[in-house]
Amino acid sequence: MPKTKEYGIDKELFIELVNYLTLDSFNDIQKNDLSNKLWLAISNPQKFDFVYKDYSLHTIKNWGVKIKFEDPNFEPNPYLAKWTHTGDDFIYFQWALTQILTYEDLLTYSEKAQVAQKSIHHLLLLKNMKFYNAKPGEYAYDYLNRNNNLLKNKGLVIIIYNNHFDYTVSKIEDKDRVIELLAKFKWEFVVP
Repeated sequence: MPKTKEYGIDKELFIELVNYLTLDSFNDIQKNDLSNKLWLAISNPQKFDFVYKDYSLHTIKNWGVKIKFEDPNFEPNPYLAKWTHTGDDFIYFQWALTQILTYEDLLTYSEKAQVAQKSIHHLLLLKNMKFYNAKPGEYAYDYLNRNNNLLKNKGLVIIIYNNHFDYTVSKIEDKDRVIELLAKFKWEFVVP
């Protein structure tokens, strides 16, 4: 199983991270449930796939879907299979966190500004907010940076996985701690 103890990753990390990413959008029971799921997915993918069978399958967007020129993904234990296949705990950690946080609308992805304009509304904390329109030829990073100016008034900030296109949102005063927690998974998040 993944060497979480060696890396200084424990259940408390997930409790803290979930509190920062959900704010008051989740009640205490939901926060505890998500923290448990994240911890189990990271620390014991085999047990996670067994205990949260339906949930684990639902977090995989292409599970059971026919993709052009590929067979459908019907892997019954997707988290265990991914951990076994990657052979690298940190690649697995990032993948598992991406699946679960995206499923819970706490993380989203977009390479282009026009896609970011739509996907920014997938983030639970930003669902009902209005944002700038994307400019022609604008990159997602620049688009998110412009919209961070709007979010300042609400005390929020978007942070993005450096040199990638996954991003999330937190309170401005919590962003450094959120970045520090995500760094435990070798995930370098920055303010765009």
